[in-house]
Amino acid sequence: MLKNRNIPFGYCVINGKYAINEIEAQAVREIFENYINGKSLKTIAAEMQIPYNSGKAAWNKNMVARVLENRKYIGENGYPRIIYNEEFNSAAQIKSERNTYRKPAPQAEQQAIVITETEYEPTEEIRSMTEQINRMLDSENADKNAVEALIIRCAQLKYSAIKELR
Repeated sequence: MLKNRNIPFGYCVINGKYAINEIEAQAVREIFENYINGKSLKTIAAEMQIPYNSGKAAWNKNMVARVLENRKYIGENGYPRIIYNEEFNSAAQIKSERNTYRKPAPQAEQQAIVITETEYEPTEEIRSMTEQINRMLDSENADKNAVEALIIRCAQLKYSAIKELR
């Protein structure tokens, strides 16, 4: 059975402290650069040359998305910075814009749509739960029901963390 990654791609542990794995860190920087410059998650995954896990050479778009969403790359939680906040925020903005899908209202019932601005700041519990979900998804023998229940619980927490701007 393959061993799951215990630390994020781009890092290693030296003398008990997180350190940058420069080869992987360069790949992280390229992921952000390529995404900001318009490449899709799928295209970036197909072009990755450095394996995410030893013995598991192929990347997929979900792995790339997790890299783009991982705040550790901007120096959070004791990890050394690999990318700048501006790059992280640009990628997040692009991802948000690309993922926006609004079902068109039926022609007979078109109504004015009121858009409310919201603010979202994930709690430490949400970040921790998201990392747990990612680890479960990366494992080979993930319990589908347990993952599904955790995803639903995380979504509930995220929804409750949204604040309406006034």
